[in-house]
Amino acid sequence: MTDATPEIAATVAETTTPPAVSGEGGGSLRIFRHRDFALFFTAAAISNGGTWMQLVAVQALLYDLTRSGTWLGLSTVVSLVPALLLTPYAGVLADRVSRQTILKLTQAVQMLMAFALWAMYVSDVVTPRWIVLIGFVNGVSTGFQTAAWQSFVPLLVPNKDMLQAVRLNSVQFTMARAIGPALGGIVVKLGGIGSAIMGNAMTFLLVIAALVVVKPRTNLTHARDQRVIDGLKQGARYIWDRRALRLVVFLAFAASTFGQSLQYIASALSERLFHHDSEGNAGLLTALGLGALVSSVVTIKMGDRLRRSTQAMSALALFAVAICILPLTDSYTVGQIAYFIAGVGHLQIAVSLNTLIQGAVPDEYRGRALSFYLLGVLAGIPIGTQVLGSLGDAIGFRPTLFLDGAAFVVVLVALVVSGWWRDLDSTPDEIAEAFEQRSAARAQSA
Repeated sequence: MTDATPEIAATVAETTTPPAVSGEGGGSLRIFRHRDFALFFTAAAISNGGTWMQLVAVQALLYDLTRSGTWLGLSTVVSLVPALLLTPYAGVLADRVSRQTILKLTQAVQMLMAFALWAMYVSDVVTPRWIVLIGFVNGVSTGFQTAAWQSFVPLLVPNKDMLQAVRLNSVQFTMARAIGPALGGIVVKLGGIGSAIMGNAMTFLLVIAALVVVKPRTNLTHARDQRVIDGLKQGARYIWDRRALRLVVFLAFAASTFGQSLQYIASALSERLFHHDSEGNAGLLTALGLGALVSSVVTIKMGDRLRRSTQAMSALALFAVAICILPLTDSYTVGQIAYFIAGVGHLQIAVSLNTLIQGAVPDEYRGRALSFYLLGVLAGIPIGTQVLGSLGDAIGFRPTLFLDGAAFVVVLVALVVSGWWRDLDSTPDEIAEAFEQRSAARAQSA
């Protein structure tokens, strides 16, 4: 990526027209004719699959070393909290400097951590503390990486294909999550834990190579001499002043708190509801991934023909149905069907919200806007997991799940009654017009 452009004045930033959105091509895969996008997409899909493959191996390794669920929980927390805390700052950074450079550095750090873990494993010196420490470093790297990654992908295609690129980026993450764990299980069984870790380490070379080769469009940046806190406040005001964007952040938080947290309590549900051992979570999570994969195929096929409001409202309804099925059955197979339905909903809500915020925000604000969206996701998962887990222990998981499903019903009713669901289909021009009208009204009342 070329160096950042000169500073963009605040007045210009407010009136910059977001990328044009074209429905051309709909559900086609013609976007892969863009060489840079095709290279980065392919490398990222393989590397993300490797990351999920290593996750399976490292969880198995850590449990073998400790025989403790507490260590598994600790490793998750220390990798998630840094990402949560750093995401807002990383969003500002992604709008100030080259996103391509950020990704090269973070991918290099994660590659070195994977090689280090492999070296310690084959040397038989790996300990739980080393695994947790490496997880922490990866968490810090992820905190800097995520907003840059999400806002980098649109720079690999012309403006008219931006939303299709964003949509397919969400799909490749989902494909990796569906395929990676299954591949990890096979690799660990046939080649051992070390093979899975080494395989993941090697995949980072593909992404780094792609980042060296691709030539993205220059991202517009704001003043580099602006204080980080000022840039963060500016981004927060931009989101808050536009109801459609506020709604994106809220729904990201709600879907993560009440829906995505299901994958983190799968072990408990497997044991408490379906009388399997806790390792039965693998079947539930596989069903979740398969649901998301099927949903991905539908998303690619339908493209722009599927309205964002339809995607989001359907996703919330699917989450509610899936969650309410779980406490009604003792059947593990029915539980897998419920997780499959949740997986379909997960992909649809992610694509609808991501395409809305990416299409509505001008490039010089995109990193910060995405950081708030990601903050909703990253904050919702641990809050939801803690609340559902604690309530499940206190009153039982069946009534807890009914309450969780009811939360989605409340959100759906609120969206319908308020009419805010229509904001999900807002075009960039409509969002800008609504902002100007509210600004004029506030000026008149003052």
